[in-house]
Amino acid sequence: MRKLRAWWMRFVGSLHAGRANGEFDAELESNIALHAEEHLHAGIPHDEARRLALIHLGGAGPTQQAWRDRNTLPWLEHLLQDVSYAMRGFRRNPLFTFTVVITLALGIGATTAVFSVVDRILFRPLPYTDDHQLVSVGLIAPIIPQEFMLGGSYYDWQDHQTAFTSLTSETAINECDLTEHNPAHLTCASVEANFLPTLGVSPALGRNFLPEEDRPNGPKVALISYDLWRARYNRDPSVLNRLIDIDGHQVRVVGVLPDVFELPTLEHFDLMVPEALDRAAIEPSISQRGPP
Repeated sequence: MRKLRAWWMRFVGSLHAGRANGEFDAELESNIALHAEEHLHAGIPHDEARRLALIHLGGAGPTQQAWRDRNTLPWLEHLLQDVSYAMRGFRRNPLFTFTVVITLALGIGATTAVFSVVDRILFRPLPYTDDHQLVSVGLIAPIIPQEFMLGGSYYDWQDHQTAFTSLTSETAINECDLTEHNPAHLTCASVEANFLPTLGVSPALGRNFLPEEDRPNGPKVALISYDLWRARYNRDPSVLNRLIDIDGHQVRVVGVLPDVFELPTLEHFDLMVPEALDRAAIEPSISQRGPP
């Protein structure tokens, strides 16, 4: 408690350093004059008497510095002086000030954005079970920046690969519209039925997609993001099995995704729906083909 009080007194002293320094300088000068007076009475000339008085007190400069170090926070004084000097300079040249502020804002914003992405991708563990066992496989081409997979090749890989416990896919994230009362513009992620189980993720509420729902003309179902559940439905559990209008079609809500869930690509989405791809249309002769 005593140390805290001492630091507080030094902080207050730094805020009123000008007045405190003036009072100390006056007191120091009074002590110098007092000691010099004693030497004058001894018959010593004035200049020599003052010099001896300063030597006796340890010198004016070192004494002042020791007092400041003991009663104030010198680094805080220097900081306040630098800020004051900078503000005076900014007032003299407002155009330069505006340029500096905009440059700093853009630089800090860009750095923060890059770090947030790098932090989520490289430093934080993925929000999936056994994330160290997950890998991404696909094809790359110079004209396509993202990794991709052709439908026929993907089904061949899925049917004949033995290296992985499970292979899953995400088709795309597309814009979609909630067309019921109080319409909203949303984004929908299309994934394979085994997408969440492959990542080791279970819905926070409800269930995952069933295999029969991930087929052409299968039941229209959706999982909604936790953010959408919180913002639009006030985390109401009765949202399960509710029919909502997505792009003019009745879609049944079968589950709510966990709050921390993110797609591997970190893309934002509001609803997750089955891919419902027509495998026969993608590769008509796939059943007659052998392993790749």
